[in-house]
Amino acid sequence: MLDDIREWISDNLRYLLLGLAGILILVIVIFVIKFATGGGKDKTSDTEVTSEKNTEQEEEETVPGAGLEKDVPEVLEVMKKYYDAWADKDLETLKAIDPALSAEDEAAIQNNDAIESFNNITVYSSEGLTEGSYIVYVYFDAKIQGISTLAPTLIDFYLQKDESGNLVMVDKYSTQELSDFTEKMQASKGVQALIQEVNQKLVEATEGDDDLKAYVVSLQSGNSTGTGNQGSDGNTAGTTGDAPEVNSKVKATTEVRVRSEASTNGVIYGMLTTGAEATILENLDSGWSKIQYTANGTTIEGYVMTQYLEAAE
Repeated sequence: MLDDIREWISDNLRYLLLGLAGILILVIVIFVIKFATGGGKDKTSDTEVTSEKNTEQEEEETVPGAGLEKDVPEVLEVMKKYYDAWADKDLETLKAIDPALSAEDEAAIQNNDAIESFNNITVYSSEGLTEGSYIVYVYFDAKIQGISTLAPTLIDFYLQKDESGNLVMVDKYSTQELSDFTEKMQASKGVQALIQEVNQKLVEATEGDDDLKAYVVSLQSGNSTGTGNQGSDGNTAGTTGDAPEVNSKVKATTEVRVRSEASTNGVIYGMLTTGAEATILENLDSGWSKIQYTANGTTIEGYVMTQYLEAAE
């Protein structure tokens, strides 16, 4: 048997060598192909997976409230207490939460019978600059006297703990550092998406209720009292008269939001604080002005309501 095997090998050695040579060549070709395509990995597949991940991440970042925590218990408790007190005109409780509440604010609250209640209160918050502080975006549906449709609303606050460890409101523009932080958060994708979502809800609500639309227009015109001076497009008394000249310097008479278009549906670019200066680029018949101003070394162009601007001295 062994001799037969040896004889077969001897007779077929040439063919065996040729076969081995062919296999060797095939292995080399396969190795070269794998090397040229990145070690056999499917680059197209990897690219598609990476692209899908990036798309998913981008979509996640633009979800309303992305990057914020929803209904943190201690924050939600404070804000519900605040708005319950506002509806009940409980000034003592309001002043405990908002120590800077002025006599003018108190009078405005006492004299405001327009808002009956604040419903479906939801808070979105993020940690502030110091331990135990929060920047907060409060959503609620306001029930307006004589109007059946609720008005979706979003207002922002800054809370920090006082000496007794209680969360209280502080002016979010009281220091440059806090102002910078507020504007940075305001510009984040999650907050902007939240603002746009609430704006859209309000648009849909007003489109279905002429009474609500008239009320919102009155707020934007400064003819009705809102929920305090929280920085708006015009919820507090502003100046009236001729629009400032183009290219002239103006200053804000109150905190007013700067938007991407001449509409309360526009994306919020930032905030002009009381006394902040800007340059008029254009005056629109709709009662809005296009302005240019500088914040943190960055030049920003946007739209504000003209009546909240006056000539700079």
